[in-house]
Amino acid sequence: MCRLALAGCMLMLSPAGCAQQSDLVKQEKELTAKIAKLDQSIGETRAKFNQELATLREEELPALRGNLDKGSNRFETIQHRLDDVENKSAVRLNVIEKIQHDQANLLKTDRDRVQEELAKLAETVGALAKTVDAKLGSHDKTLEQLSRSLTDLSVKVDADGKLTSDHLAEVNKSVNSVAKALRTVGEAIETREAEQDRRLDEVAKALGKAPQAGTAKEGKSSKSGKRDLRPGGSAESGSTKSSGHATAVPAPTAAVVVAGGASADSEEKSYEQSLQAFKDGDLDGARKRFSEFLQLHPDSKLAGNAQYWLGECYYGAKDYGQAIAAFDRVHRFYPDNAKVPAALLKKGFAYEALNDRARASSALKQVVEAYPRSPEATKAKEKLAQLK
Repeated sequence: MCRLALAGCMLMLSPAGCAQQSDLVKQEKELTAKIAKLDQSIGETRAKFNQELATLREEELPALRGNLDKGSNRFETIQHRLDDVENKSAVRLNVIEKIQHDQANLLKTDRDRVQEELAKLAETVGALAKTVDAKLGSHDKTLEQLSRSLTDLSVKVDADGKLTSDHLAEVNKSVNSVAKALRTVGEAIETREAEQDRRLDEVAKALGKAPQAGTAKEGKSSKSGKRDLRPGGSAESGSTKSSGHATAVPAPTAAVVVAGGASADSEEKSYEQSLQAFKDGDLDGARKRFSEFLQLHPDSKLAGNAQYWLGECYYGAKDYGQAIAAFDRVHRFYPDNAKVPAALLKKGFAYEALNDRARASSALKQVVEAYPRSPEATKAKEKLAQLK
């Protein structure tokens, strides 16, 4: 303000400033008004600031100090926890280091012990290897000797087989010759009997007396009985005589006599009686009956079944060797019979009962391979699984 007044005086003193004096006064008033407004605005702003500062000091500053105290307390708590964790970690670390050290010592001890055992084991294995090599060398020599012996035995068996075959051929020739001779003898005997009957008839006719006629008549009845038996008659005396010829002479006429004496009904009846004896537990009686049946009816349709049940009789009596032979005959002599799978199965069971697992497995595998859809094949598979 002083500067403005001084400037105004200087203008008033100068000749050119007189004209501008009024403008300066006007500007001074405007500036004064603006300064007053500015001072008022500054005062209001200062009052508002002071009021806000007072509010901040009275209300928010204590809250900030409280939060700060809480944060400081939390920090101290966390710091204590961290110290505890560090202490516990240090203790645990010491324990872990001690455990690791102990384990390292144990591992070293175990490693040393294992190395010692391995060294001993290596020595033992070396000694065993030497022993095994020595025994293998001995076994090789023994096997070589056995191989030579088997070769010699095989050659001998082949030679014996050839000799046996030749002998059997000669025996067959001899049997055929004997059979032919027997047939010739049988025919001669029949011729003589016919001649004797004819002579008896002539004597009866020549004598003409009652006792002699009765004797001649009796001779004729004997003759007629013989003739009736040849085609299958039933006279007792003729049957006995002709049966003797049928047994001694394997001629076609004798075969007819035997066949005529045993019909299909008698075969079935004999078979059923034998089977019933088996079912009743009479194994010995059933065995005898089946054996007789096979001797009397070797070509019967029931012969294969009879042969099988004969094997069952032996098997039930625990005569496993005979049972195996009987079951084997079913397969060899009656290959188309329905009892073949069962016979092979029981043959395997019999071998198992004799502790011959190799032959038992062979027989059971034969059932599975030859008759895969039969019930016996299922039983054979189960038994094979047990034998493994």
